[in-house]
Amino acid sequence: MPATNTLIGTQLYAAAGDAARRQANCVSSLLALRDVDVVNVQWREEPCAHPAIDTLAVLDRDAASVVGVAGRKKPIVADLCDALAHAAAARGCRYFVLVNGDIVVTQAAIDRIASGGRQTYAFSRRDVDPESGDERGIMVFGIDAFAFDVAWWSANRHRFRAYVFGEPCFDNVFAAIMMTHGNGTIENRRGEIRHDLHPSQAGGAFARFNHYLAALDTPYFRLWARYIAALQPMRERGASEADEQAMLERMFVWSASPLAGVWHAGRWARARWRYGRDRARFIATAGAAPR
Repeated sequence: MPATNTLIGTQLYAAAGDAARRQANCVSSLLALRDVDVVNVQWREEPCAHPAIDTLAVLDRDAASVVGVAGRKKPIVADLCDALAHAAAARGCRYFVLVNGDIVVTQAAIDRIASGGRQTYAFSRRDVDPESGDERGIMVFGIDAFAFDVAWWSANRHRFRAYVFGEPCFDNVFAAIMMTHGNGTIENRRGEIRHDLHPSQAGGAFARFNHYLAALDTPYFRLWARYIAALQPMRERGASEADEQAMLERMFVWSASPLAGVWHAGRWARARWRYGRDRARFIATAGAAPR
């Protein structure tokens, strides 16, 4: 048996100000976890290392090279997962976890993965006011930590498009794929991961690219929207966790028909046309990414 069953990773960067404080809190939480290996997934060139965390300097492409528009160096989500899956397999770990770099991960999240026996886990965060420390509830509309069985990721890698990490929509689509094609669960009742509230910095060409990919992934995004719409009244009625899991398993079922295929083909064509128009505008403003 391996020393640990779970590898957890994020990507650190040269943060400043309050972002540096949030990243430091994330790092402290990861280093305090038991029964995990912790890694920092970085670029091959000029990695941002941390003295207490193993660095995986394996990334070659970034958002600018994928989108073709100049901008901040940001990773592709599936590339981070590929790196973690490879490292987890090499260490004999069954699971790998990808977490946003401003999230505090509690031991309860790791214990849930270790004891649940599922192929995938998607965790929603509990928001906290950084000034008062007051809890502001669980943000069920998004996902900030993803856990994958390595074998499941390898079998389903082809389903995941090149979404930009830290930009909108990817978490909803990823969660929908995980629930639709595996024995997964969404952890959004107890708040096993925590997050200090702060203004969003997402936007621009990379956010628009993620919205474009989400349009291509409309069948999955619609499943996510249906799940959230069903979850809210269940919470108001005080439904049990077992009832919510049963609803999740009913909602996330892939169904394709010839008519739906024609409808989606038309939607994809419109999405490509609109995105091409918007991308040209971003290039005109920010410049093309260097080759």
